[in-house]
Amino acid sequence: MKELRQILKKEFTHIFRDRITLFLVLAIPIMLVLLFGFTISTDIHHATISVLDLSNDSQSKALVDKITASGYFEVVSYPKSEQEIDNDFKDKNIKLAIIIPSAFEEQLTNEKFVTIQIISDVSDMNVASILNNYVKAILNDFTNDFNGTATMPIELCTQMMYNPEANSVYMFVPGIITLIMIIVTALMSSITLAREVETGTMRMLLIAPVNKAWVVVGKVIPYMILSFISTITIIVISVLVFKMPIKGSVWLLLAVCIVFMLTSASFGTAISSLVKTQIDAMMITMMGLFLPTALLSGFLFPIDNMPYFFQVLANIFPGKWFIIAIKDVMLKGSGFFDIWLYMLILFAMAAILMTVSLIRLDKRR
Repeated sequence: MKELRQILKKEFTHIFRDRITLFLVLAIPIMLVLLFGFTISTDIHHATISVLDLSNDSQSKALVDKITASGYFEVVSYPKSEQEIDNDFKDKNIKLAIIIPSAFEEQLTNEKFVTIQIISDVSDMNVASILNNYVKAILNDFTNDFNGTATMPIELCTQMMYNPEANSVYMFVPGIITLIMIIVTALMSSITLAREVETGTMRMLLIAPVNKAWVVVGKVIPYMILSFISTITIIVISVLVFKMPIKGSVWLLLAVCIVFMLTSASFGTAISSLVKTQIDAMMITMMGLFLPTALLSGFLFPIDNMPYFFQVLANIFPGKWFIIAIKDVMLKGSGFFDIWLYMLILFAMAAILMTVSLIRLDKRR
């Protein structure tokens, strides 16, 4: 028993001495519970929509009031034409548009039948499906209030923007590219540099007559190249096999991917500059970057239905901005001036993180 106590004492001493690993072991369960608990939700509230009311009678106004009172939608635009609706979608002001036909009340009263047009942004199928179901439920309640029966005199005509065939691969390809880049670029960069620190060779490299920036760049470029090859492979397969469109410039698409790779590599170098072992680098990258990216980037779950804190938190992870940019280029045909802000955010993240990494590595001389 004495020998066992000595071994236990030694192991606990080692655990408490390695504060990063201890923190990760204790923090990971808490983080997982909070992330999964708040991000995995099928409810969306206050989704921004446009309403084009061509009738403007008492019943059409009552319908609009019922839509806004539901809490699921927030009408942010009352366009005068369908062209204005297109502009709202292009400016990312709305996720759905409702067009109420002229003589709405008259058709309901006399003809007992009316068609309402719904225009959905299906670049994110999860959000579009949920919002369409909300509209159907609201119309069902409105019908019940109008004629006292569940018979639906209102027919929905749904137009799907940016993904007319509702192909789920359009949503998953950008997310898969994002996760692949993080695994290959961020994870491998952090592990590689952490290995140099752990084995002591990093110190030898830093005191050598070589600019420390070139040391870091030389370590991460091979993984960026591998990540770029994987990305091109995914895009080619998506286009040839799954018929995914690339409506925008291919060169712009590749430029966005390169900027995101640079940002991912910067995250990897920043993580490696904070840890001393490969295990710590791997755990922090997977739990602190990969998992939040999967949950908070809009890839798997809509960001809009998360608590406000997590919506703000999602902004510090590059995956969110990359997925928005790559979807805009591939599905909406956006140009550089439509996505320049997202590229600037990614580039700024890369510059800040790379600067912090170099400063931290310089202190290890």
